[in-house]
Amino acid sequence: MKHNKVITISPTRIVTALIVFLMLVTAGFILWARLPALFQREQPGMSAENAARTGLEAFLSVDAKAGQTAWIDSICKLATDAGCKMVTNAYAPMFWPSVEKDSLRLTCKTASATLVTKLDEPVKSEFWELKTICTNLDSGEANTSSTQVIVVESADAGWKFERVRFDQESGS
Repeated sequence: MKHNKVITISPTRIVTALIVFLMLVTAGFILWARLPALFQREQPGMSAENAARTGLEAFLSVDAKAGQTAWIDSICKLATDAGCKMVTNAYAPMFWPSVEKDSLRLTCKTASATLVTKLDEPVKSEFWELKTICTNLDSGEANTSSTQVIVVESADAGWKFERVRFDQESGS
């Protein structure tokens, strides 16, 4: 006599198998998307445009409640040594008294960035023009402006924010 074997699959095993299958498919998609990044050589620092954007956003975003030291620190994290010294020794003493007097609290974001000029001498630098939108954290009022900044590249740190370029310099 021949015996027929019957295989029974419980609903619990079907659900478990389906969950495992979905997890494997999801992991496959995640790995597939990241595969090219595994073979790219990482560049130090950030791009010139990102250095310009983040540097200007930190420079224009002020908060009288957080204080001058917090503002300087936020810029110096993104700036060259010379840029940090300029903020600490020139910009802060010049601008911060009016920030405190008016209790300013602004957060600024760049809406667009356009490369204006590239220079290779004496150091590799770029001038960027950025359109920014600054919002007053207390009133919600927003203002747009256009500002030029200078970013500098170094071999070990990539691109860094140097300083704001004033209108009087545009002829030079």
